[in-house]
This record gives sequence, C-alpha cells and structure tokens, in this order.
Amino acid sequence: MRHARSAAALVLLGLAIATASADAGCAAPAPEAAPVVTPELLMLGADVFRERCSPCHGDRGRGDGLLAEVLPVRPRNYFEESFRWGNQPAEIAETVRGGRSGVMPAFEGALDAREIWAVANLVHLWATGGAAAMEPASP
Repeated sequence: MRHARSAAALVLLGLAIATASADAGCAAPAPEAAPVVTPELLMLGADVFRERCSPCHGDRGRGDGLLAEVLPVRPRNYFEESFRWGNQPAEIAETVRGGRSGVMPAFEGALDAREIWAVANLVHLWATGGAAAMEPASP
C-alpha cells in the first residue's frame, strides 16, 4: 500500500511539474533512461564516488569522510542507515542530480547522466546489501 501511495504521489508530482513547465512555455526534460548495470558501470561509479562523494561519505560509503564532522547534517552511512528519499537507483540518481537538505550539493552539470547513474547504482548495491564487499578502489 505504501508503494502505491508513493507511486501515486510521484505521478501527481510529475503532472504538476509538466503543467508548470508547460505554463512557463517550456517542456519538462525527459528523464535519462537507466543504463544496464555492468561491472564497467559500477567501476565508473566507484571512480565517481572516490572523486566526488568520499570527502563527505568516506572512502567506503560509511559517512565518515574528512568533511563529515564539520557538516550541519552528517553524511549517510549507506550500509547502516535508511534512506529518506528512497534507496532505488532512480531515487538515488535524483538525489545525486539535485542534492538534498541544502547540504549535499547538486551534481547535475558537474557529472554527466552516465556518471550519475553509475554512482547511484553503486550506492544502491551498498544500501541493499547486494555488494557489501564491493568498495571504491583506493587512489
């Protein structure tokens, strides 16, 4: 039932955004299709994570990066904490794209769509226990 309400809310939100965009004289951007998850995509995700995410989330996604202590909201530990905005790849990709809570920056424009999906899929595997042993490569 919870998923049905969430899906309905997403549909309504999508309609509201499309209506607002049409009213503003511009079309809502089409979402990028999720790529097939391959080892290469996950390795790209590990590279992106190491470069862009590890300063806050830590080298292994445990919320213990160098900046974690100075941030007003502690970065998520992907292995132990629940996700407020969903732990599915599309939901994680949206968080990476747009940022959250005024603390996590938006990476849209800094990362291309494939890089966003790559890191989202890596985080999804960590969060769901699908690849607990898979960690970003050391620099």
